[in-house]
Amino acid sequence: MPSLLSIFNPSNYWRGGHFTIPWQPIYQQFQILPEELVLSDLRDLSHTPLNAQVDRIDPEDSSRDTLVFSLPKVIPPGSEDEVLASTFVRLDRGKPVFSGLVEPSLEVVYSASGQARGVRLSNSRLVIWFNLIPAPEDNSQNWFSGSATSVQLDYQELLDPFRAAKGEWIGQDPEKRCMQVDELLLPEQFHPASQYYNISLFNHSYRLVSHSSGSVRASITIASEPFDYIRAEPTTGSKRHFICELYRVISLYAGANYLVEELYVKGKPRVEQDTVSDRQEVVYPDFAARYFAHMNMGRTEDIQQVFPVFDWFAIGSSEPPYPAYGLMTNVHLNFLTHPHIGHKSHFSWQLLPSNYAKCVHLFMRGQPEGFDARVGHLWYELIHKPLRAEIYQDTSCPIVVKLPFVVAL
Repeated sequence: MPSLLSIFNPSNYWRGGHFTIPWQPIYQQFQILPEELVLSDLRDLSHTPLNAQVDRIDPEDSSRDTLVFSLPKVIPPGSEDEVLASTFVRLDRGKPVFSGLVEPSLEVVYSASGQARGVRLSNSRLVIWFNLIPAPEDNSQNWFSGSATSVQLDYQELLDPFRAAKGEWIGQDPEKRCMQVDELLLPEQFHPASQYYNISLFNHSYRLVSHSSGSVRASITIASEPFDYIRAEPTTGSKRHFICELYRVISLYAGANYLVEELYVKGKPRVEQDTVSDRQEVVYPDFAARYFAHMNMGRTEDIQQVFPVFDWFAIGSSEPPYPAYGLMTNVHLNFLTHPHIGHKSHFSWQLLPSNYAKCVHLFMRGQPEGFDARVGHLWYELIHKPLRAEIYQDTSCPIVVKLPFVVAL
């Protein structure tokens, strides 16, 4: 019996795309090293290797290592209960074949002291500069941490699109940015007058935890500066003091005009002043992220999903070149504010509390109508009903693969 992954398409139409699956269970079962892994579509009798990579998300936590791969051919719908797989992917030990051209790529820029100042993520459609320090120009303007300060879609800046459409680069709005988690809110358990414990992040540096790039995606993991958090012990109700960091995993896939972001807060017990315990205890408390963006969109149409829940919104300009932005999430949105504090270029939104959040940031241009439908469809495919892979378990049943090839083992 070959080593297989079962592939599930939860939609009622044929789909293709990207898959993510935890790597450690695969390695433990099949004992194949990442550098020896070769994947192929079981429908493909030539066993052409699929684009695949294993990303190390957090060097301290191997359980977050992730296998990422793409299926270039669409797969048929599966059963509604996802009992019947749509197709299968074969895992072999071999030598992966690289094309030599890695389309999604990243470049880390360091200071003279070795601190990561920012990361450039790029593919065939997007070039994004993601800033990790408060003052990228080394001046008194120190509020840019954790934000994308340039988003070029098809070689034109999208955060200040009207100047960009005229060919202007010098003189663009120096305040432009998006994707900035400017504040973090954690449940406050010991001060009844306040519901949340607020952590400001916009003026504190992030550290680069890890980065990787391959044929499927370029990805970075960044962590905020540590902050203190006191929470109640679930069993005794006593106070526990933790030192926490916000982790953000940001990925750009080949050919995509969107970024996928995953967020979680990681905390370790504090045993004495400015000391973290050597014990392996790690907690992942609930949090609510508040985002801020400064985008010159002109006159806009702001569209929010209202049924069944508020999980995405779309903002599109009514003026050429019709820039648009969409946000999708798995944890529901608390609110969207535009204009924020009366400024038409300021946007803010907040997620509802959770211990893990996944967001998709979509960038568009030249689509005066229907941009919201694109956001809603992407929410369905990437958040609500993503393609799914799991290790094939049932060795007692024959494997049947649907068109275009039929194979029985």
